[in-house]
Amino acid sequence: MNIAFYGGKQAGLITLLSIIAKGYNVKIIIPEDDIIKEAAKNFNIPIIEKKLVNEKSTIEKFKKKNINLFVCCHARKILKQDILKFNCINLHPCLYKYKGADPVHRLIKEKNTKASVAVHYMIEEVDAGEVIIEIFKEVEIDSIISVYNQIYSLYSVAICKALDKLNKQ
Repeated sequence: MNIAFYGGKQAGLITLLSIIAKGYNVKIIIPEDDIIKEAAKNFNIPIIEKKLVNEKSTIEKFKKKNINLFVCCHARKILKQDILKFNCINLHPCLYKYKGADPVHRLIKEKNTKASVAVHYMIEEVDAGEVIIEIFKEVEIDSIISVYNQIYSLYSVAICKALDKLNKQ
C-alpha cells in the first residue's frame, strides 16, 4: 500500500508515526504545519506544499508514486474530486455527533464525556463518507487540550485498525 499523508498538529504526527511504525509505505507528505514537515524531513519522505494539494502537479506525483491511499488527519484544505479519486480516508474526533470544524470544542460546550476518533472515507461532502471504524472513550471534561491528551492514543489505534481492515479488502 503506497500512502500519501496530509495532516498537522499532534494528532497528525501520532497518526503519521503510527502508519510508519506499522510498516506502511508513506511516499509523500503534505504537511499542514512544521510538526509534520519536520517528521517528513526526519524520515526523508518527499514533501508537497499544502497549497498544491488540489493541483494537477500533485495528482501527477501521486500517479508516479502509485499512491493508492491518501490519509488525512487534522488537515485544513477541502479536497477536490480529482484528489478524492485516490481512495482518501480521514481521521476525525467525535465524528458520531460533531462533523466539521471544532468537534472537541462542541463536545466540551455540551458537557459530553463520550469522545471518539473515527476513520472514514472522504467524499465531496465534508465528514459525510462511510465510517470505517470509530473508537470511543469516556473523557473528563476540562479543556480542549486535556480532552485531546485523553484521546491521542485513539488516533493510533484507529488508523492501525482501519489500515488492517482496508488491507484485508
